[in-house]
Order: sequence, then C-alpha cells, then structure tokens
Amino acid sequence: MMFLRLREEIARNLRNSGVRAVSPYKVGIGWIDLAIPRKRIGIDILDGSYESCAERLSSHPFRDAIIIDSIEEFCEEFGIPAPELNDEELEAPSAYVKAIEDALAYLYITGEVYEKEIDYRPLNSTLPDLKRFGYAVSYSKPKLNPQMFVCLTHDGHTAAKKVVLRRVELFEKRLRKLSTPENYIIALGMSAGLKVFKTADLENYDLKSLLSFMRKLSEERFAVDEALHPKTALCRFLVNTALNGKAVKLAQTLSKLGLAFKVKKYSPFGHYLGEEYRIAREAVEALMKFSFAEIPRDYLREFMALTYPLSHSDIYPILSYSGDFLRKAEESGVCRLEGSKITLSEKFVDYAKVRLAMLIEKITEDLP
Repeated sequence: MMFLRLREEIARNLRNSGVRAVSPYKVGIGWIDLAIPRKRIGIDILDGSYESCAERLSSHPFRDAIIIDSIEEFCEEFGIPAPELNDEELEAPSAYVKAIEDALAYLYITGEVYEKEIDYRPLNSTLPDLKRFGYAVSYSKPKLNPQMFVCLTHDGHTAAKKVVLRRVELFEKRLRKLSTPENYIIALGMSAGLKVFKTADLENYDLKSLLSFMRKLSEERFAVDEALHPKTALCRFLVNTALNGKAVKLAQTLSKLGLAFKVKKYSPFGHYLGEEYRIAREAVEALMKFSFAEIPRDYLREFMALTYPLSHSDIYPILSYSGDFLRKAEESGVCRLEGSKITLSEKFVDYAKVRLAMLIEKITEDLP
C-alpha cells in the first residue's frame, strides 16, 4: 500500500475531525508524512527504513514523534476512521488525455517554463486547453520588458499532483529497487531545491583521485546554505561535487519514469542560463523513505568546520557544534580563533580541500 495515498487519506480524516494536519511536512532532513503543528506532533508512516523515519522526525523539534506501523491502532488512538484505499482500475488514456497529463506533470515538477521556448511537445500542444480549463496561466516577473512564463493554477496543481502520485505508485517497485544507501544520500542532497545539473565527473573515489578532484574546485563551490541541516548540507555538497555524475544518472533514470525533467533555465528577462534536471518531490521522498545511509556526527561536525568559515567570519552559530574541529584547524596553523571570530590564512582553502577529500573517501567507503 503506497504511503503517499495513505497519508493523504489520514490527513483528510484528521482534518474532518477538526485537527489541523499538514502533509507532507518539511523538516531538517527531507520531509515527514504528517505534522500537527499546534501540538508539535510529527508523524511518519513506516514503509521501508525505520532509521530513516526516526532520523527525519528527530531533525525537527517535535514534542511528540510517532512512527506508524499499525494504521488501525493509530486511527483508533486519534479517533478517526481507518483509510479505505481501493486499487484503481485505470483504463489506458486516449492520446489527448495522456498529453494533458504529461503537460500537467511537467509543469508540476518544473515549477514554471519560459513560454517563448517550450520544447516539451505535450505542453506545446495542450497549453491553450490547459489555460482554457483554468489549469495553467501566463505571468511575467519584471515590469520592464516583460517576458512570459507559464505555471499551474491552484486547480492545475491539484490535478497535476494526482498524475504524479499515480506515477509514483505505478513505478513503486522500480523506486524501491533504486533505493540504495548511495541514492539516499543523493536524494537528500536533491531535497534542497529538487534540482541537479552537470558540474563534475568523478569515477574513482580513492584518496588520490579525490585530492586531485578537490584541488580543481573553485572556492565558490564550497558555499553552504547555513539554513540547511548539516546532513542535508553535506549531501547537497556531495551532489554538486563528488557524487554529481551519479546524481545526474539518477535524475536521468527518474526522467524515464516521468518523475524528473531536463529543462532550460531562463532569467526573468528571458536570458538563457543553462540546463538542469528538476525532480518530483514525491520521488525524492520515496527514495529517502525506502532506504537509509548513516553519516557519523563527527563527519557532519568537521564538514561544517571546513565550509562555514569560508563565508562567515563570525562562527558563533557552529562553535558549540564544530568547536573541536575548528580548534584542530587552528592547531594546524590555517586559522586563528578569537572568541567567536575566525581569521583564515591563505592555506585554509587548501587545508579544507584535503580534509574534505579525506571525509568523502570515508563516506563512500562506508557505503555498502
């Protein structure tokens, strides 16, 4: 029984009973299935990896975290009816209906497309009808020299979500097969932005290859979004660097299932900015639910100590978390600590590259 449909029914039954339930709910590490924010309760349906459920729930300060392994017991406890999910017998859609569904899924996953340069045939052929049905709309961002972009309306989003959910259900076995510890790391990296683009090629993960690879990276590539959970930030960094080739391959595989699309990016003024894959959130959720990869806390603490100071001279936010590794860097003579302030020497970037290469080697060695 697919967890995506199950959680929708549970959320609906909770709302009908007067409980404000949010589904899915974004947490530090990916998403959980349900949350009751007012009561600070997080809920995740066990379907695959127990460790994944537990870690995702613990990445948010919930007062109560529930992992559902018996739907009947959970529903009884909350006083709601158990979901009744019937397997839908779907007829093969006509070519026209299929084109509409493909176009909806494309806009749902990509978010928006530049109207002048639509190169996805189903969307090109059905766009006038999508607008007529009230499923899609054109809009512009700047007031000067406006360029038109296409996105879904609220009704379009609701219809498109059903199409994507059916696809995830249809390819559930394939997604379970793809759910390896390595793909868990990649999926978690993808969860921050739901996109991936070609940045690097690395085939060997021995220390010599990693050191050579890291030395070629520019300092900008080490920028970390401090709003992210350290594990998410590390996985995002891996997707953009050492595991980039594997991440692109996973995106290509998901695109064959209609759960990712390669798109051309454009600025609000219509300037071409390159290509990237955009990924369905539901596919990323499935990969993370069905599998798990543990990354030792010390690896995360060292990662933050090596990357955060590159863009922050005030290290107070990570001092209690990464203090040991910051002091280790100071002992190596590549920085100076004064209270919560850090001053980097010219050697710090090279030091960070070497230590990160060693870190990546350990992470990839630990993967089964």
